[in-house]
This record gives sequence, structure tokens and C-alpha cells, in this order.
Amino acid sequence: MSDPFNNMPSVGKKKAASAPSQPNRTPLLLGGIAGCLLLLLCGALAAGGGWLYLQNQGAAKAAATAPTAVAPIAKPGVAPASGGSTGAGVRVAYSIERGSAPEGKAVWLARADGSDAQQLLTQASSPVFAPDGSQVAYYHWNDGIYLANADGSNAHKILGESNAKYLAWSHDGKWIAFSSQPSLKEGAPINIDAIHPDGSGRRTIVVGGSQPSWSPDDTQVAFASCRGSDCGIFRANAGGGDLGTKVVADLATTPAWSPNGNTIVYQAEADGVKQLFVINVDGTGKKQLTSGTAAHVGAQWSPDGNTIYYRVAENGAWSLWRMNAAGTGATKLASDATPVDWAYERVAVIK
Repeated sequence: MSDPFNNMPSVGKKKAASAPSQPNRTPLLLGGIAGCLLLLLCGALAAGGGWLYLQNQGAAKAAATAPTAVAPIAKPGVAPASGGSTGAGVRVAYSIERGSAPEGKAVWLARADGSDAQQLLTQASSPVFAPDGSQVAYYHWNDGIYLANADGSNAHKILGESNAKYLAWSHDGKWIAFSSQPSLKEGAPINIDAIHPDGSGRRTIVVGGSQPSWSPDDTQVAFASCRGSDCGIFRANAGGGDLGTKVVADLATTPAWSPNGNTIVYQAEADGVKQLFVINVDGTGKKQLTSGTAAHVGAQWSPDGNTIYYRVAENGAWSLWRMNAAGTGATKLASDATPVDWAYERVAVIK
């Protein structure tokens, strides 16, 4: 099985635009009258020089010891919504990358139509909301799994593991499942583990799997895996000890279980390009939702199951989109939205 943590596809990075230089300006020579005025000021300046020196020294010391603020990542462009159902009160969270360093990664939160986008979390990716929308769990680069309030406040670590990514919060709120690779050695196994939101009770759900998604009743998880040369989407008992049942092969990844429990949306190649598909949980009824020369990835359902949110890469530029569950009404929500882990990471949706 390939290593989904250490072999991430590279994405384009934007270089910060340099500010135009300003021309130097040479002062004009002062005339005789101005020179006299300057001589008159010398006495006053000499008297206050000692005081000014002390003030400047104090200011320099304060500046040297003040904490450095982390500049917010540039806001993604908002595209005018023109179709599809926005869903009242629905919010979508998605990662943005503006550089390879941890400080260049952040999670943004926007309304369902792409408006009111705000940076929510820093050094973050793979966001997932608690079922009641009160909290958000995420991967904190390169430190582990963190939990924060829905507004980004009170962020704190619940699991210190550098490769604990691709999270999924159970519908009863009791568990956060994630892809786990404690050992960074080449060929080390990748499993699906789960912990309570307070970081306790860690257990293994699936041996050999990644990118989990809970069924609506939390009795099963869908995940990506390889069983020998058979790679695709599987589903297994959430209680653990089950290797899983294949849903679809096709090198399919990043499954998201629908709210009604009947179907799974996922990504797989079609004519050499990543596209979105849906399939019934028993492996029947496969349907391709997207097409063309642009990659379509990272899909997630709206809470009512009527809308799918996802990413699109067109001519090297990433954007955030939504469409109806049938694959119609595709609408761009935000541009200039390069994801952190585009091949494995879903967007997050909550009401």
C-alpha cells in the first residue's frame, strides 16, 4: 500500500508580490532664514536630547520583546453564486495553503454561498465539526489533533501524533476517527483509530485503512484501502476487528457517506483525471457526477444530503464549488483556494 502521508502530490505555491520601490528624494538647500531658525532650535534640542534618548531606548526594548503576530493567510476570492441550493445556516470549512511551512496552512469558514469567508484556524487542515456545530477538530501542523470552539477559540491538543490526519466525527458526538501512522518508517502500517473528543479511549477500528467516514447510525465506517492489489473504498464494522467489505475498486479514495445512509460519494480517475462518483453502499448503482479535464476532489455532503461541496483544479488554480446531489447545478463559491492535502482531504460542512 502506498503511503498517503509522505507522498503527497505537490501543489503550486504563490510568491508574495514585492512592493514597488520608491524613488529617493533629495532635500532642498535651506536658505539663510531657515538656517537661522535651525540655529535657534539647537538649544532646545540639546536640552531635550537626553530625555528623547531614554524614550527611544525604552521603545526599542519593548519592540524587541513584543510577540510577533502571525499574519492571516490571504483571503480566497469569492465567486458570485448562481445555482444550486445554498441551505439556510449551512457553513463550509476548507483548508487553504499559501506555502509549504506550517504557518502557510489555515482553515477558512464561509457561508454556503461562499460569502463571509473568514480565517478560522492557523497551521491547520482536515477540519471536521461536532454534530451540534459547537466545536471543530482538525490536524495541527505538525503536532497532532486539536479541538477548538466553532469560532476558533480555545484551541488545544487532544492527541500528539504528527501523522494523525483526515478526521471524521461520529454522529453521536462520542468519537473522532482518523488515519493513524504512529511510525514514520517507510512501509509502516496506516490504520483507522478513534478517540473521544477529550483525547481518551483510543482504539483501532480498521487495520490497514485511511480517510474514514461514519455511517449515519455510526455502526460502520467507509474508508480507502488496498487489499492486496485491490484498492478502493471499503466499509467495516465501527466496533473494530473487521477487515471490511469492498464497495468499489477503481483506486477510489476519500469516501463520504450520505446523510440518508444509502450512498457514498468518492473520487476516482476517469480518463486520467480525478472525478467524483456516487455508489450505493452495497456496490451497485455507480454514477459519475463530474467530468472534463479539471480534477474534482474532496467531496462532502450537506446536512440534508441535497448538496455536495467539493474542490476543482482548473489550469492549476483551485476553487471551491457545490452542486446538487444529482450532479447538476454546479456553482463556484470561492477562487484562489489551494487546499493543503488535495488528494486525501475532504471539505467540512455543518448547519
